[in-house]
Amino acid sequence: MGLDTKNVKKISDKDQRAALASPLRLELLNLFVSADPLAISDMASLMNRPAGSLYHHVRILEQSGILKQTGTRRKGKRHEALYLPSASRFIYDTSGGSEDAIASAVKLAATGFRMAERDLEATLRSDNRPMEDPEPDFYALRMHARTSPEVLAKINKHLNAVLELLTPNAETSSKFGPDDQHISLTLALLPIKGRDVRET
Repeated sequence: MGLDTKNVKKISDKDQRAALASPLRLELLNLFVSADPLAISDMASLMNRPAGSLYHHVRILEQSGILKQTGTRRKGKRHEALYLPSASRFIYDTSGGSEDAIASAVKLAATGFRMAERDLEATLRSDNRPMEDPEPDFYALRMHARTSPEVLAKINKHLNAVLELLTPNAETSSKFGPDDQHISLTLALLPIKGRDVRET
């Protein structure tokens, strides 16, 4: 059974915002790339960290309602809890424009881009250089543009199509092929307001 792509949850309260403000907890959430639940030992293995360093962070994500326990499995003489995200997609709610909501949203975005910075450096330093055309797996882009509502609607349509391609459905790790790879996509589409932009 795949993740329900219609199961969307808004991140709106202070505890949820605080839970996702940590780069490590955001990275924990990013480990769930399929419908398979993960134990803390799985997370530790994927992150190359000791399991003991993750219990506190998993508990915060669970208490804030971002992760949920979905069962247990036997490991040796004991059972370990299994977790899944409480939604297939999280939307950060900044409606109301409170200072707390704005500061938390900026901090969360900064965390995401710091993670992208780490991914970029690791890629550039690795022996596996980005693929060349015709099918590159490496893009870095920043641009300003003026756009009409019609063009913006098309952009959103394409971005939603990309999201649908990347959102896991029923795939599990056992179905991945030898040529498949992990990719990182970090994106910000923003209306430019509150500051001057040079006309070009």
